[in-house]
Amino acid sequence: MNLYLSNDVLNSQILEIRRKINLSKNGVVADSMSDKGVDYKANFGVSLPVLREIASNYSASYDLAERLWLIEMRETMILSILLQPVKDLSFEKALQRIHTARQLELLEILTMVLLAKTDFAVALSLRCIEMEDEHNRTAGFMLAARVYVQIDTKTANQLIDLCAKQAVTQNFQLYNAIGLCLGRLCRKGGDMAIAIRKVVANFEQAENPSQQYIADKVKQELDFLNKL
Repeated sequence: MNLYLSNDVLNSQILEIRRKINLSKNGVVADSMSDKGVDYKANFGVSLPVLREIASNYSASYDLAERLWLIEMRETMILSILLQPVKDLSFEKALQRIHTARQLELLEILTMVLLAKTDFAVALSLRCIEMEDEHNRTAGFMLAARVYVQIDTKTANQLIDLCAKQAVTQNFQLYNAIGLCLGRLCRKGGDMAIAIRKVVANFEQAENPSQQYIADKVKQELDFLNKL
């Protein structure tokens, strides 16, 4: 039997958190998310600001974060991310979190709040991008976009090549993340922006919608940067 199951303090915290979630539930929001295809094992429609407020009442704890994640409720999984100590998150555990965070909302919060703060964020993004599963690749490009400042020139060129190779896809989340990644890399300026502009130049006239979308997203980013 896992030791955490007999931990009275953790059990008490979990019960208290579940009560707070129940008191803050919003059925209209939950139903709206479900109607839009955002499906969780359980969803109480609690807003992120409220969840942040709930999390503020507890100290960051690996054990508590693990317990909350395993409940597989939208709110507890978000709280798990908020309460996970970055220093205690291993590379392999991060991969597991990405694999099980199947909803885009969770993935965005996971990359922004937790994964981007790890010292292995760049390596993790590359590992995910090179996987077969489109969900993992989407996470990889999203994470790379978050930590673009940390990416050196060699790795950036590698990412540009990977973006180009994976640009033809019917998965909107994937090609949106690719466009976001290329756009962020443009912010490194100079030769990097020129290289990306060359890569996406052929996308503009492509018949594939994903390539056209990526080209447009990069163009919007370049236009924004030119106005600064």
